[in-house]
Amino acid sequence: MSAFNGMLALAVNGFRESRRNRVTVVVYLFAAILIFAATFALEMTVGTFERVMTDLGLGVISIITVVLTIFLGSGLIPREIERRTIFMIVSKPVARSSFVVGRLLGNLLTSFFVLVIMAVLLIGQMVVEGTPIRESLVVALIGIALEVLVLSCVSFAFAAGSSQFVSAVCCSGLYFLGHLSTDLYKFADRAKSPVLGFLGKVAYYVLPNLDRLDFKGRATYADPTPWSELGGSVVYAIGYSVVMIVIATAVFERRDFK
Repeated sequence: MSAFNGMLALAVNGFRESRRNRVTVVVYLFAAILIFAATFALEMTVGTFERVMTDLGLGVISIITVVLTIFLGSGLIPREIERRTIFMIVSKPVARSSFVVGRLLGNLLTSFFVLVIMAVLLIGQMVVEGTPIRESLVVALIGIALEVLVLSCVSFAFAAGSSQFVSAVCCSGLYFLGHLSTDLYKFADRAKSPVLGFLGKVAYYVLPNLDRLDFKGRATYADPTPWSELGGSVVYAIGYSVVMIVIATAVFERRDFK
């Protein structure tokens, strides 16, 4: 129970610190401006306002949440080490694994908080404009939330053993590779060299497959997503995240702060 209370305290404290961060405040403002800017698309696009609104709104939400998640996740642990505040925490009866999980939960609370705010703004504006809220839009928002979960855990796995710059660069690279995983598998399947084909397929299964969490294109054209496919994506995202958390805690347990 004490370990759980410690993780909960770290999560809440991390959420408060991130919420007070000026970068987060700027993100709120930036999100509101870009989402409400979609209103002007109605003047330029006749009969396709719903499509433009959905595409622009989801695109802005995705970009902001990804940048925020990588920025906060890659810098939280390194900043604690640089400021030497880590010694105040680990000297208390709090396990290193509890510290990592607690900070991760705080990071997720911040990212999901921002995501919910932007989703409410988008849906609110669509309701005001008389645009129907389709199931495909909700599925796309769930996909973005799953992507936030995976990227947060990946960024913590890197941050547990490296600097903020290295973890941010690596996590950003994995984000782009994750959205090219399908192309990577096709390349490996068509490779003439057996070695390249094998390495390509290994990379496909090791790297996060963010492409299977992306439902924004379907939402733009109101194409439905089978619940079985969404359920598979949820299981995949949670399973991959758990593996990353285990790696992060294992690396952090062996890290020397000196």
